[in-house]
Amino acid sequence: MNKKLIKHKQMKASERDEKSPVWDMSQERAFIENLLSQRFNYFLLFYSIVIAGFVKTTNLVYAQLILTLGAIITILFALVLERSQQKLDIILKDLFEDDSHPAKIVDDLAGGCSRRRIIGIWIPKICYWTLVIGAIAHLVFIIFFNNK
Repeated sequence: MNKKLIKHKQMKASERDEKSPVWDMSQERAFIENLLSQRFNYFLLFYSIVIAGFVKTTNLVYAQLILTLGAIITILFALVLERSQQKLDIILKDLFEDDSHPAKIVDDLAGGCSRRRIIGIWIPKICYWTLVIGAIAHLVFIIFFNNK
């Protein structure tokens, strides 16, 4: 294991924050949360554009192309979101180890389990599976039920 990482793990978050005033875990958490939020917004925008493009096109081949390419790009977007979510989970786990950290205090007061993975994991999976299933169903329609 990396010596810096070992030293990092042996310190409390509050001690670490005092030693590195330039960039601490709380700032990294804020940065990653903001990045995840922005990426999620672009993901939803792209997904909406794919759905709108599919609905508006009258050409079956173009519709298939829109769904297929949309599904592929959406899967790639989802992988990026999942990685950002994993980083955020690691940062929050580290911050929650310090009982005096505000993030830990707020988490304890909120109670229940965290729902943050809904944005970073579940919604992207639901979106890309709808496009994958839609692309397959549309292809089946073109092959077997299109009378042209």
